[in-house]
Amino acid sequence: MSAESSYQITGFQSPCSEYHEKILSLDERYKLSAPSIFIVEVSGHSPKLGMRSGDKLIIDRSLTPRLGDIVLLVVNNDFKLSTFSSELIQNKDPETEDFVWGVVITLLREFK
Repeated sequence: MSAESSYQITGFQSPCSEYHEKILSLDERYKLSAPSIFIVEVSGHSPKLGMRSGDKLIIDRSLTPRLGDIVLLVVNNDFKLSTFSSELIQNKDPETEDFVWGVVITLLREFK
């Protein structure tokens, strides 16, 4: 090897290098820096919705809820999780200040 060479040949490139995956980033995946995204923690169990106390929910306030979406509601100045339904729309009392605060887009559950 000449003195001009500054590298050594150590083998060949991995045949799997074309399958290299990008690092998973929750910030990028769920756009956590967006001003409409919030993370809330569930208190209490909701078997109907499959949620447990301590679960974290990623909520997007910019989405318009569709039938079947899990939504965070404000009912009598308290938060409540529910499935968005036509019943929910029909029972809306214009005199109250109840409203859909945001749409749940992700459930995060810690096991340990």
